[in-house]
Amino acid sequence: MKKLKNILLDIKKLESAASVLHWDQETYMPEGGGAFRAEVLAYLSLMQHQMATGQKLKDELSLHIDYNTGELVNITLSEKEKQLVRLVWKDLKKQVVLPDDFVEEMSKHTSATQQAWIKAKKAKDFSIYAPYLEKMIKLKKQETEFLGYKDKPYDALLDGFEPGMTTENVAKLFGGLKERLVKLVEKINTVQQIDDSILQQSFDTNEQWKFGMKIAEAIGLSMNNARQDISAHPFTIGFHPDDVRITTRLNDKMLLSGLFSTIHETGHAIYEQGLNKEYFGTPLGEAASFGIHESQSRLWENTVGRSKEFWTYALPILKEHYPQLKEVSLDDWYRLINVVKPSMIRVESDEVYYSLHIMLRFDVESMIINGDVNVNDIPKLWNDKMKEYFGITPKDDSEGVMQDVHWSFGGFGYFPSYAMGNLYGAQIMEQAEKEIPDLWKKVSKGKFLPLKKWLNEKVHVHGRFYDPEKLIEVISGAPLSADPFMNYLEKKYKEIYKL
Repeated sequence: MKKLKNILLDIKKLESAASVLHWDQETYMPEGGGAFRAEVLAYLSLMQHQMATGQKLKDELSLHIDYNTGELVNITLSEKEKQLVRLVWKDLKKQVVLPDDFVEEMSKHTSATQQAWIKAKKAKDFSIYAPYLEKMIKLKKQETEFLGYKDKPYDALLDGFEPGMTTENVAKLFGGLKERLVKLVEKINTVQQIDDSILQQSFDTNEQWKFGMKIAEAIGLSMNNARQDISAHPFTIGFHPDDVRITTRLNDKMLLSGLFSTIHETGHAIYEQGLNKEYFGTPLGEAASFGIHESQSRLWENTVGRSKEFWTYALPILKEHYPQLKEVSLDDWYRLINVVKPSMIRVESDEVYYSLHIMLRFDVESMIINGDVNVNDIPKLWNDKMKEYFGITPKDDSEGVMQDVHWSFGGFGYFPSYAMGNLYGAQIMEQAEKEIPDLWKKVSKGKFLPLKKWLNEKVHVHGRFYDPEKLIEVISGAPLSADPFMNYLEKKYKEIYKL
């Protein structure tokens, strides 16, 4: 087992090295460095793939599990070791079907496409991005054929982010969720909207940064093992539990955007820091799924960060940074930060409309991968869906189809995990409220450690030992359901909007 872990650790070290370069590419790399960076990342990606599918790993793994059947042959392993071996075998089976030249080409094209996306978004010109996106779609469809699938090609990509999830399952889950969300939105739209004009003034970005960092540390991010920077699209990347990076974006006219971006990414980073270092490099040292990862960020951002209890603690601190808010009461501020209205931009959406943003993206990308959509028709398809879901239309493709970075790095199948994160997070938080005495009283006093420690023990430390849906059952004693999330939303917003 020690030899197996050492091989896996070497593979992980290569991945961490590539992650540093990805982080630099999104934060500090000069624009002209993109071409050579793509070459370096492609080289590292190929090395990692060759090690992850090499004979050395296969030989060591064969001492514990039958490569053809997946049956364990080493009965002396502990339960953790057995699951580790099963997961390594599952990952290997996925890796070996991807040819070396495909992996190298995908890596090169991903770097090029991300640079094209940044340029096209800035210029608000989809034609710059279109040929890169077209090739990315072609490569992702090719990947589905390598991986294989039972029903639809999109299923092969979904499984990479949310194990076991299918197009059919997501459509069914979103169908029930959409029904209750639409009813809630319709009720909110019947009452007078909350006046949030006070938030339209200018808020110094240096003060936004300082306040955001105070909150990140307060809720439990160890800044001895993390740092925050600025990027076009906020993200979190972990090189190791002892070295995690987050980014945010700041705008003096959008106080809440930068703040909640920082809290969101802090939730991700706390998960990364909470992974079991003993198993670093193995599946047991990785997040359970992208949806579980998202549950941690949205739990901190929304369930905690948009609660009245949180702002009982945080509003006085915010007023120290912005004296223009000194007359705003806690009740008024709570309503201001929980305004529900259609938003063009997903990352700036309120928590009621947010899942509808994800449903739109699921509709579009599943049509792209499962069907034969012409790349030049995608902006119109996107805009039509915006009109259908939100009753609004983007003024340009920069705030429309090009607002998200995901397709540029080949992340087709990623978006459903965001909505899954809402569901997982609500169910996890419901259980935390039962198990942590006076949780909300603690939050109102700025005591976040009990919740952080509880999440470390119940979620983070397990890594991928459990599949995501099994993990939810272990934590809450019940299968995944949309009910906790919708119950939370309905109770909260009926009170705020006096429905």
